Amino acid sequence: MATPDTRSSVVILKQFTYRGATRTFSNRYHFEGSVPASADDWATFCDNIVAAEAAIFAPGVEIIQATGYDSASASSSNPHGDAVFSKPYTTVGTWSPPTGTTEAPGDCCALVRYATLARSSKNHPVYLFNYWHGVYLEDSALDEMSTSQRTAMLAYAEDWITGFSDGSITHERCGPRGAAATTRTVSVWVHHRDFPG
Repeated sequence: MATPDTRSSVVILKQFTYRGATRTFSNRYHFEGSVPASADDWATFCDNIVAAEAAIFAPGVEIIQATGYDSASASSSNPHGDAVFSKPYTTVGTWSPPTGTTEAPGDCCALVRYATLARSSKNHPVYLFNYWHGVYLEDSALDEMSTSQRTAMLAYAEDWITGFSDGSITHERCGPRGAAATTRTVSVWVHHRDFPG
């Protein structure tokens, strides 16, 4: 059974074309602070996240939904808690691929790693990770991410450390049990992540 989250989260769902079909991928972000107090606060929080995340994707990626989860209802059979908010979007990526870059296959991805001050039970550092599809490559080094896109991703990851406001509270990135993100890095190298099916 999964260990229940002690921090609430938001999932941002995206879609793009992969091998001739529309496919979706998502990222879950746990955050500090209580859940937004109202549907309007949730909407403000998600609008701010979506606007910032759109800046890391080219127009071929579209953000289509945000869903908020309340960890107060989390259990071993429902580790993230209940979905308490959802909003559809039709927000396409606003990052413009520069000359000298090429779109990578859809199962290629960027890897962002957040450091925390937490340690595991075996005294290992605790890191937080996200994978973002829709990446572009440098034509001069096809195993390296577009420098421009990586810069945009570093800025977005930093936004999560600073936090996103819901109009009343600013929520910073943390792990499912509260390890707060302190620094971030986006790998220069392009990674791979399979889609199910």
